[in-house]
Amino acid sequence: MSRLRGGRRHLPSLALLLATILVSLAVLELGFRLARVPVGTVQINRATVRRSPNPRLRFELRPRAVAAAEVEYRINASGLRGPEVDEEKPAGVTRVAVLGDSITFGYWVAEQDAFPRQLEALLNGKDGPDGPRVEALNFGVPGYNLEQATEVLRARALRFAPDTVVLALCLNDLESAFSYEYGLTVDRSQRRENPLGRVADALLQHSRLFAWIEYRLAEREGRRAFVRTRNPMPGPLYAEAVSQQQAELEARLSTLAVLLRDAGVPGLVAVFPTFGERFDRYPHRDLHRAVMAASRRASLPAVDLLDCFSGYDFRAARVDVVHPSPLGHRVAAHGIHDALCASGLPCPSRPSGRCTDYRPEDFAVVRGY
Repeated sequence: MSRLRGGRRHLPSLALLLATILVSLAVLELGFRLARVPVGTVQINRATVRRSPNPRLRFELRPRAVAAAEVEYRINASGLRGPEVDEEKPAGVTRVAVLGDSITFGYWVAEQDAFPRQLEALLNGKDGPDGPRVEALNFGVPGYNLEQATEVLRARALRFAPDTVVLALCLNDLESAFSYEYGLTVDRSQRRENPLGRVADALLQHSRLFAWIEYRLAEREGRRAFVRTRNPMPGPLYAEAVSQQQAELEARLSTLAVLLRDAGVPGLVAVFPTFGERFDRYPHRDLHRAVMAASRRASLPAVDLLDCFSGYDFRAARVDVVHPSPLGHRVAAHGIHDALCASGLPCPSRPSGRCTDYRPEDFAVVRGY
């Protein structure tokens, strides 16, 4: 009995300690949200990416998802980053379907700064509500490769009746479907198989504080290495002869070309550079030439955006070694715009100047990891 009374005497102290911990966590959570403390792309993927019932896609964006990370990421009801859109194309509208990975999706940048939205603005020019109207639909999904982008076109994008298709090709798009993002979806599925795992997943999904702790513990060293690297494409795939890479590219681009031809829709391949070092000593020019040659053999028009980016300091055009900054997205949108107009897409007006004429100081500075 005396032990019971002694235990009860400690209850107020324990309650006070628990309340202090909870209040401290709440204050920290509020501070992290107000300061918009970076939590890494893992938080974006946790909120926006799910496993796909389509075995060729493996994972996809979750409709109506919202991720509050460095910027806000909103996924519409159709599973696209961007405003709501109906599958049925309105009369008088020209649609551009943009395929790709996290570059197209717009890692680190606001939705209006990602190149699909900037491309839409350039294609619409200064026409009023009664003038030509263009919609650029963002079908980009972080971690997608060339095969998955092609499957998105077949299974989803063609339902929206695009008038043309743009494939944004990052040089690492020859990798397999077992990407970092896919690993995250598998990990979350396994975690949710038990009650403690579901609680942990909920905390990580809704708390910026706990997401930051995970980011610092689990991602710190790997992400530091990613930031330090100058070549984001290590491994045997990129060490192969360019002729082998070109054969692989031709096979995959031919599949895309046949799908577009059967649908009666023109396409454009836009080749993005990496941003690891100065463009005057860019290490992947041979691979760019291989992509362009493979596109020609597949009868797909292509634009090498390295020509546009070469007019800038690589550090101003990037957030990290793969993803463009708002300036980089604008440069890409301009280059793609000019290529689409040259291929016959109706263009009411052209932006003033060239894709190499932008001033970096006119664009927001975005920092990644």
